[in-house]
Amino acid sequence: MVEDRKPQSSEAGATIHSLYVFKVRRVLTRDHWIAAGFDALDHDGDAGISAERLARRLNVTRGSFYHHFRNREDFVHALLSAWEADYADRMLAHAAAGRSLEEVLQRYLAIAAEKQPGRETAIRAWARHDPLVAVYQQRVDQTRLTFAITTCRARAGGLVDAELVGRLAHLCLIGGQESGDRLQPAAFARRIQDALALLNHRA
Repeated sequence: MVEDRKPQSSEAGATIHSLYVFKVRRVLTRDHWIAAGFDALDHDGDAGISAERLARRLNVTRGSFYHHFRNREDFVHALLSAWEADYADRMLAHAAAGRSLEEVLQRYLAIAAEKQPGRETAIRAWARHDPLVAVYQQRVDQTRLTFAITTCRARAGGLVDAELVGRLAHLCLIGGQESGDRLQPAAFARRIQDALALLNHRA
């Protein structure tokens, strides 16, 4: 005769439940730290770029920082490489897709009007006292300037002084970031559009 028995709870399951306490940990990647670095630059300038201050911003210990980066210099390389890829390489590829010289330069100057100009202002200030940062800043400036001049030469067909227009566009980009215009990106974008329309009319 088979005796009916109520199923009993698993002793193994009860043991596991009693012996292990699972603690949820926040898993951070290099990208999290780099994003925190940009946030620090935007709000605190380069003074916020340290393992301790970034760890406080992310509410973790400094050990996570050193898991991803050998030291502060290694982090600065990673941070500025990400900035260069976004604010030079990707932005210039976007600008190059313009159908006319006016549209290309308008997209080019959108770096000042639409991206986060305060970030570049902080990087320029940082570059004045940090040679490593200065290398990145100068390379980005040269890349942008070369793009502006060569694009004017290719698109204007000799109707304008390509080097002059390219340099002026580059200076407008920097000036738009460094001046109070960065606080009014829409107004700055409209002024740029009006100026480029005059250039197009002259050409």
